[in-house]
Amino acid sequence: MRFTFNFAARAAAILIASGLGLSTAQAANPFHDRVAVGLGLGTEGIGGTVTAAVIPGRLNVNLGVSRFDHNFNFTADNANFNSKLTLGGEPITLSYYPFHGYGFNVQAGIIINQNSANVTGQPNAGGTYTINGATYTAAQVGTLSGKTNFNTVAPYIGVGWGNPVFGSSRWTFMANAGAMYEGNPNVTLSATGAAANPQLASDVRAAQNSVNSKLNFLNWWPVVSVELAYRF
Repeated sequence: MRFTFNFAARAAAILIASGLGLSTAQAANPFHDRVAVGLGLGTEGIGGTVTAAVIPGRLNVNLGVSRFDHNFNFTADNANFNSKLTLGGEPITLSYYPFHGYGFNVQAGIIINQNSANVTGQPNAGGTYTINGATYTAAQVGTLSGKTNFNTVAPYIGVGWGNPVFGSSRWTFMANAGAMYEGNPNVTLSATGAAANPQLASDVRAAQNSVNSKLNFLNWWPVVSVELAYRF
């Protein structure tokens, strides 16, 4: 009887110790199987996302960053420009999975918007600018430059497929499609020679208004991406 009691006591002690060890390990890493990191590309450039499960299988929170720079030339209102386009942002979103265990999800949140464009005017082959239909020499204009700004905080809505913190596989392919409202573009044009030339200043303002009216379609910007994520 004493042998049986001692054996049972030791067995109980081992089980309790094992349980305490498991609980301690889980407490030391409360994010085990609930956090994933992904890398991908899309209309906002190349970037990454950290995803954490708020309600496993139902609700995730996503924090990301992306960036893309591109240089190109274009003509607006008979003026030639060299441009540097920057796309990117830091999305902070929630993903809700209406069908528990399936990848389809709806998304909402905000994007800290980094979209912008800086431009520098270039004279034509004859050394002149045509601004609002009027011709000026390069000496009269000086430096012609411009900048495009959007709302810094842009609301985002979208849908997606894939849940990187749910399921048996640690690797998950994800696809997302949505749009952010970044507001009407605000283009500002300036010419250093305009301070001494009222007509040039008037034509620069007219060209600025013309460019702004042509870019209003950019107030909604598509946000489409694909990503490969790994769950820790």
